[in-house]
Amino acid sequence: MAKKVAEQLVDMLVEAGVKRIYAVTGDSLNEINDAVRKNGKIQWVHVRHEEVGAYAAGAEAQLHGQLACCAGSSGPGHVHLINGLYDAQRSGAPVLAIASTIPTGEFGTEYFQETNTIKLFSDCSYYNEVATTPQQFPRMLQSALQTATTRKGVSVIGLPGDLAKKSA
Repeated sequence: MAKKVAEQLVDMLVEAGVKRIYAVTGDSLNEINDAVRKNGKIQWVHVRHEEVGAYAAGAEAQLHGQLACCAGSSGPGHVHLINGLYDAQRSGAPVLAIASTIPTGEFGTEYFQETNTIKLFSDCSYYNEVATTPQQFPRMLQSALQTATTRKGVSVIGLPGDLAKKSA
């Protein structure tokens, strides 16, 4: 059975040394949360607010000098990551932010809680892209991980909820 994109994401995070993902459970992050549970080598740290998750990831990266991760879902989840990601970027903390988004078929339709992650995160990240196919996702994630680690700052990878469910 082929792995899902969400499972591939978690496997790559484990390989990169990420120990935990700070996030609010639910919505377009459900597939990733389930992949974390199945993997068992990485911890999902449920936070009450995405801003806290971004600050926690930044603090972990600063304390240990290693890549840390946070996640937020479409709309308010993305917006709530901003303060913590600005702090991480300015502090030189290697952080990967997973910005799960609305379904790809809804892009550009003013769908409920749609945000433009490229515009939103452009000032607080070195790498900021949105994946739209399973084929491009691993390369984009690799670039995001390498950029955050080598440039000591924030990388944002947009991952639509429907893409996370697809076969890798």
